[in-house]
Amino acid sequence: MKNLKKVICLALAVIFLCPILTSCGNKMVMTGAGLTHKKTGVEYLYVLDPCYQPKEYETEPYTKWKYNDFTVEYYAVKGFEPTEWLYCPTLGELLCATGAELPSLEGFAPNGVFICVEANVPYSIYEIKDQATVDQILQRLTDPETPSYSTIMPGSNYTIKFVSEKYPEFYYSIVLVAAEDGVYVHDRMNGKYVDMGMLFDEYELYHGEDEEP
Repeated sequence: MKNLKKVICLALAVIFLCPILTSCGNKMVMTGAGLTHKKTGVEYLYVLDPCYQPKEYETEPYTKWKYNDFTVEYYAVKGFEPTEWLYCPTLGELLCATGAELPSLEGFAPNGVFICVEANVPYSIYEIKDQATVDQILQRLTDPETPSYSTIMPGSNYTIKFVSEKYPEFYYSIVLVAAEDGVYVHDRMNGKYVDMGMLFDEYELYHGEDEEP
């Protein structure tokens, strides 16, 4: 009976200790220009373009990075192994371990656009499938001659999410502001608001300065 009790106690100790050991090994540490997974030794680098985000990621975190009392959880991107791509929805950080470089918006080769409301669960209210219209939006957004401004009047906020057959696992997501005098896209790389002219006039986007869309 004593031996049986010892076996049971040892088994319980292992059961309770395993999550602790797994948790300790399944963490990230800051190394160089990115993070390294302590258990696998895989090094991840940050994707510097803040507009990229995965279409889907796993529901349970794969790993975490802790700094003092602040814990950041990273999730595997669906369509890839967790040793390839990770995503932090809290900070909007995308990490890559393969050395792959995601292109500029032109290289992303968009073939569709979703106009989305960024709620707790983002949802699409309009979809643009016409390639000619997508190309017009892309051309105006990337043309250095397009008027842009450092600040813009308050308006209704959305995001436009470009999709691409070349990179089906990702969105290229940009903030869109529908103000009283026009529609603007916020370029997070330089902080300016790009005037989109009449390209979004057919959509009911502006709802007043103090109202949510």
